[in-house]
Amino acid sequence: MEIIAAGLMVTLTLIVIASRGQGKDTSILWASVLISVSMVLNINPVYLLADGWVGGRNYADLGANLLLLAGVYFLARAIHRAAQPASYGRKSSYDVSAKAGLVGTAISAIILFVLIDAPVTSTSFMRDYGGQWAAALYSAGQYLYIGAVMAAAGWTCLRFRKAWTTGIYTVAFALVGVGCLSAVLFVVDVLVLDALHVLGKVEALSALSGIYAVLNSATFLFLCTGMALPPASRKVTAIYETARTSSVLAGLEPVWGQAVAGNAGLTLDLGVVPKRQDRRRSELHRMIVEIQDSLARDPEARDRIGAEGLGKLASASDHLERLSWRPR
Repeated sequence: MEIIAAGLMVTLTLIVIASRGQGKDTSILWASVLISVSMVLNINPVYLLADGWVGGRNYADLGANLLLLAGVYFLARAIHRAAQPASYGRKSSYDVSAKAGLVGTAISAIILFVLIDAPVTSTSFMRDYGGQWAAALYSAGQYLYIGAVMAAAGWTCLRFRKAWTTGIYTVAFALVGVGCLSAVLFVVDVLVLDALHVLGKVEALSALSGIYAVLNSATFLFLCTGMALPPASRKVTAIYETARTSSVLAGLEPVWGQAVAGNAGLTLDLGVVPKRQDRRRSELHRMIVEIQDSLARDPEARDRIGAEGLGKLASASDHLERLSWRPR
């Protein structure tokens, strides 16, 4: 289960990296990277190898948990900013309190980890050492923070749900909402497990441990998939639009050649078109403008183009108009 979940998270991270635009908020990128590394560290062979590198006293567990805390902080921040785009670039009271909570939780986790007697590397850290009060508090403190920030993120989604109800955002909102609910249930499960372990109720642990494994993987997959869907969808749409625009350009170029024939003052110099993401759109716009200028200046241009050429010009103009109105 851990291998499948980690593999899916790494895949999602690659999708986020590939679809991220310049100047965009990097919160979801940081979240997916940090959570992916944390989940990879929880794969038994990787954990044993990593813990051996750092001394073999379960320091890899501490590292994985600190990465998870930071990843959850960035994930919750990404949800808040997606629900409230106007908040990007401004420090809110939530940002300050969430960051302070992250620092405080991380420091307390480090202190409590030092107090745990865990001399031997264990791939089931809490199962083997969770009976100690320090271990229970070590786990509970982290998951209380995770539960608090994800509950706040879920409440934000609920408040601003009307802004997430168009196109792909409907699916994304549903996944994020389910992920936030799953996160809260996951935290409750962890806290009950910690309490039962300390109280010695070992017989009740097995059923809740199964729920833990499912909710642990499902929570972050729902959340990160929901946050990755919109940028991934925009990237796929942009690739399709670029290919379609290139096809329209190729079909319109002979029409442009006929339109500007004999007009030395009109020339399609694509070197002046900036080399950026919407370059093909700019090239098409310039070509259409030059054909229209030629038609306005040269009475014979319409005859050279013919009805077929005018039809291609109209289709290209319609295509460009659709691109102009499509949100990016």
